Amino acid sequence: MDSTGITQFFLILLTIITVAGFTGITYYLAEISRAINRQGFPPTPITPEEAPDLSEPVCAPPEKPIEPAKMGSLEETLDAISKRYCLASLTLATADGLLIGSTRPGSEGEAARYSHLYSQGRLHEEEGVELLGVSYRGETVVGIAHPPERLSSEQTNALEQDIRETLQHWV
Repeated sequence: MDSTGITQFFLILLTIITVAGFTGITYYLAEISRAINRQGFPPTPITPEEAPDLSEPVCAPPEKPIEPAKMGSLEETLDAISKRYCLASLTLATADGLLIGSTRPGSEGEAARYSHLYSQGRLHEEEGVELLGVSYRGETVVGIAHPPERLSSEQTNALEQDIRETLQHWV
């Protein structure tokens, strides 16, 4: 075998090793991704008797009012409010943009952005976001809600009241 044949052999061998290595890495990354996506979800029911009842709405309002005093934290109370009004998330911020509490992590930027828009009286361009101004101890607390559809005026008033009661207990 001459030097050209040896070089071609090593290049083909190197290509096969690279493809095999890339395939192995891709496989393991996919497994890691699947494992991460499964975290936090309850195991799938094995029998039909254990399956959740999907005939009732998932975010039906609770029959009794939310009592912040019986909740363990501000975030837990905000989560209960979110479920009551079918909100994807609920964030409370001061008028100058400081985060008070939220149902989703990393909401500092959202709090600052929407508080600024609210204080300027400008409407937001995004769909699925509603800004609420709740008076509390002479200040305005901005509520940033992400409902699946526009809230009625009755829902907005009730949501503001729940936020006010939450603030009275936790802040």
